[in-house]
Amino acid sequence: MKWYLHALRNFNNFDGRSSRTEYWMFGLFNTMFAILFFCIDVSFKINFEGHLFGPFYIVYGLFCFLPGLALAVRRLHDVGKSGSYLFLALIPLVGLYLLVLFCTESEDDENVYGEKPVNTDIADFILDDKTSTTIIVSYLLWIFLSKIIWTFIVNSSEKFYENPIYKYFNMFNNCIWMFLPIIVSLTVKNYKWKIILLICSVLYMVYGFYEFIKAFLLTSDRFQF
Repeated sequence: MKWYLHALRNFNNFDGRSSRTEYWMFGLFNTMFAILFFCIDVSFKINFEGHLFGPFYIVYGLFCFLPGLALAVRRLHDVGKSGSYLFLALIPLVGLYLLVLFCTESEDDENVYGEKPVNTDIADFILDDKTSTTIIVSYLLWIFLSKIIWTFIVNSSEKFYENPIYKYFNMFNNCIWMFLPIIVSLTVKNYKWKIILLICSVLYMVYGFYEFIKAFLLTSDRFQF
C-alpha cells in the first residue's frame, strides 16, 4: 500500500527512477480499487447508458491517470529508456515491448536519470521468507474474490453481451484468471503453502476447463469460471 500512496504523492514527478516493486505494487492496488469502483457503478446501476462504466470508475480513472503516467515514465528511466517510449503503446503488437521494459531489472549503476532506486528486485522481495506467504496468499485471495465479483457483474447485466468487445474481453479475462493462480502459487517459497495453493490452483483450472467445454458444447456465448 505504501507504494500506491508514494505514486500518488509523486503525481507530478516525471524525473528520476522507480523500481519494479514500486511500479507493480501500484498496478496491483490500482487494479483492485478500479474493480471496486466499477462494481459500485454496476451494482447501483448508475453506469452510463449503453456502457458498463459509470461516474465512480471514470472519476477514479482520471484521478490515477497522471500518477500512473509519471510512474511509467520513471520506470522507463530506471531501465535507461526515455519516457517517449510510452508512445509505443499506440502501435499494435509493438506496444508489448513496453511490458518487457516494465518487467526488466533496474540498471545496476547510476544512469543519466539518477541513482538506482531501493527495492529494485521484486523477485527477491516476493521470495523473502517473511513476506512470501502473506503476499502470495493475499494475491490469490484477491484473484478468486475478483473473479466472483466479475461473474456477478456479467450475470446481473443484460447489456454485457450486447457488445462483442465485452464478450471477447470476458473470454480473455477468463483465460488469464484460469492460469494465473497456478503460476503465482509456484513462486511461494514456503513448501507447505506452495503445495496447498498448487492443489487449489489446479482444481480451479480443471473447473475452468470444465466450464469452457460445457459452454462450447452448448454453443453458448455466456460462460463463467
